[in-house]
Amino acid sequence: MIAFSTQTLGVVFVVVGAVATFLMFHLWGYPFDKEELKSEAPATSMLLHRALGYLYLVIYVYLMWQMVPRMWTYQIELPARTVAHLLLGMTIGAVLLVKVVVVRFFKHLEGMLAPGLGTLLFVCSVVLVGLAAPFSFREQLLGQTALAGGMLDPARVERLRALLPAAGVDEAEVADLTSSESILAGRLVLIGKCVQCHDLRTVLARPRTPESWSQIVHRMAERSSVVDRISELEQRQVLAYLIAVTPTLQSTRAMQRQQDLQVTATREAMQEAQEQAWGTTYDADAARTLFESRCSQCHSLSRVTENPPTSAEGAVQLVSRMVGNGLSASAAELSQIIRYLTETYSGGDPTGGRP
Repeated sequence: MIAFSTQTLGVVFVVVGAVATFLMFHLWGYPFDKEELKSEAPATSMLLHRALGYLYLVIYVYLMWQMVPRMWTYQIELPARTVAHLLLGMTIGAVLLVKVVVVRFFKHLEGMLAPGLGTLLFVCSVVLVGLAAPFSFREQLLGQTALAGGMLDPARVERLRALLPAAGVDEAEVADLTSSESILAGRLVLIGKCVQCHDLRTVLARPRTPESWSQIVHRMAERSSVVDRISELEQRQVLAYLIAVTPTLQSTRAMQRQQDLQVTATREAMQEAQEQAWGTTYDADAARTLFESRCSQCHSLSRVTENPPTSAEGAVQLVSRMVGNGLSASAAELSQIIRYLTETYSGGDPTGGRP
């Protein structure tokens, strides 16, 4: 509930800052009596701006109240995004303090400093929430779907029950550790405590055997004693979770290998295509259709027509960039695309008409 309220308040924080900032610009358009230090802006608008300022301050204090204590248990060395988030939070606090002091005690400086300070607060608020909100909402979504994807189907649970003893877990605890509540608890341990020294990519880089997972969990538990210790129960829970997700890791690993093989094959085909482009039968209509179907998968064809290659070399470079961006095609198809680009935009002259 706290995580959800923090996410929501982060969005409200930016909205309040935006409304207050634009209202400030509007109010500054009214005449201001420098001697009386009084604006002719409507009183209701002034009260609304003041109320928004107090609401902004209250939300900021609450967000800091939630964020700062977590810094002591999150990581031994904070990652760059967290450091930036912390610095922005401190900056907003300092600017808020200066603005409040100016508005309340040094009104002769208000006209000169307040607009700039208000704009700075808004910009920092947007960056602050922008650094945190997407990851926070994504984490909430992952939490809601942590047990999806067949993780708790009978076959997966049976597999987990069979493998836990091999990881050194007492058979008397297997039933408890394979419940949905325990597996979800293990996932929370992973994302809450196992990132004290590194990120999750280090842990979930590849599938492992139960024995290997057990060794990793033991190492993480030893290191956690410095900051936020992982208890014996939490070690077994996170071990069960890691074993449970191993088939998913294996599947994604296999998909990545397949994608890498496709990329390698297409790059090799690109080398062959350069040699075949002017040594094979060429059908202009078929090549045009091939070009339009393949080269429109990532971008509009107007990007090519507006900045076309002027030589065979330029056509090869263009197709090479497409391959680098994920275009998958055979050597014969790539050679036809290169030939089509050359014939269409440089008159079929491999040199582009240059001496």
